[in-house]
Amino acid sequence: AATELMLFAVSATILGGILVVIFMLLYYRLSGVVANIALALNLLLILAGLALFRGTLTLPGIAGLILTIGMAVDANVLIFERMREEMKLGKTLRASINAGYHRALSAIIDSNLTTIIAAMLIFKFGTGPIRGFAVTLTIGLLANLFTAVVVTRLIFDILCDQFNLSKLSFAQLLQKETKIDFIGKRKICYIASLAIILLGVVLFIMRGDKNYGVDFSGGTLQQLMFDKPVDTGKLRDILKDIGVGNAAIQQYGDTKEVIIRTQEDISKKMNAELKSKMSDNPFKLLRLETVGPAVGRNLRQNALLSLGLGLLGIAIYIMFRFDLKYGVAGIIALIHDVLFAVGAMVIAHRQFDLTIVAALLTIAGYSINDTVVIYDRIRENLRLVKKASFAEIVNLSINQMLPRTILTTGVTMLVVIALLSVGGEVINDFSFCIFIGFFVGVYSTIYIASPMVLSWHAQRVEEKKNVPQQGGKNKKK
Repeated sequence: AATELMLFAVSATILGGILVVIFMLLYYRLSGVVANIALALNLLLILAGLALFRGTLTLPGIAGLILTIGMAVDANVLIFERMREEMKLGKTLRASINAGYHRALSAIIDSNLTTIIAAMLIFKFGTGPIRGFAVTLTIGLLANLFTAVVVTRLIFDILCDQFNLSKLSFAQLLQKETKIDFIGKRKICYIASLAIILLGVVLFIMRGDKNYGVDFSGGTLQQLMFDKPVDTGKLRDILKDIGVGNAAIQQYGDTKEVIIRTQEDISKKMNAELKSKMSDNPFKLLRLETVGPAVGRNLRQNALLSLGLGLLGIAIYIMFRFDLKYGVAGIIALIHDVLFAVGAMVIAHRQFDLTIVAALLTIAGYSINDTVVIYDRIRENLRLVKKASFAEIVNLSINQMLPRTILTTGVTMLVVIALLSVGGEVINDFSFCIFIGFFVGVYSTIYIASPMVLSWHAQRVEEKKNVPQQGGKNKKK
């Protein structure tokens, strides 16, 4: 059953990867071929790294692969869109390539390093499958830095020098630069986000231990496949006879497959009872997981510690590379994304386990990637645009990066949608969490992280205005 589960997940990831390859070819054409070569090399380096360190590919590890594919595509899109901007200015292809890589480099390094820092902390304080996520992600991001910055540049140099390439053509998502007032909607978005998060928190508290899967609460999980459709009411009556009428029964896929969760390990007794009272409908055991209550609590504490330290590491790096207001705004946006995804899981009556923690870490890593790219453009525009207010610069930066944001998120979502649709029912919770989180990550970058930098900036300016000038009157005298 575990092998079948991994095959579903791997197949879905491969399908998503194929969709990404097709999109890059159609949208970026020759440059898309270059990006796909880099992506293939990236995946080979990840597998080689796992083999070197004797790692195994787990479900959280596949989460790391998904994030790696997304960030690999993101790096290439960032470079190509920069090249497009330079070509619009009338520069030669060689000059556009040089400028594109130079201008995109800082954003690529920052976005990758923030996620690597989180992965290192996750590995240090995480346990079991969570460490697999950290290892796969770290190897993938290091490989991504090499393939996106070095390999693709080398290929372009060869094409220009050896094949006299003088022109590149791209498709274009938006024909004209948008002038949307994103900043003007920030207060409405603050209120809407707060309301949804509070709803999720209230429902989470109300559900209590029902929020947690076997990994975190302890107990036994059995996945059974019957030959014929099974009535959950009849199953419940049978379980009542052996004293576990409060067991959680969930139908998966179709009416023949069920998952039964109990707080006690009664798998042998329950299976014997089912065989005795449902002899006309034989079944086979697909999966059996047993975790003690103490172990479950320990796993839950370690998972929360890993998540918290990962977010903290990201915030500290952003503060170092930008400044305090960017770091605080970034960490608030990350917490917003995680809480939003948690709320969506609770509203959809889905449970939390180690794979969901990996999904939340994936969301945080991808979200900060978007945020750092916007911050990098704000910092650049502060140097270039001299006659605009800070609010206008923030709005300009978001609008300039909007095509890139839509493209990178849309391409990465191809992998997530494949995982959600054909990845199998058992990892459906994991896929659902990432699906919600990636959308929320884009929203928070535009409507939470960037506007909060503006709010902080405006507050500091106001405070400076209200500080009396020392010695002003005396100086006049």
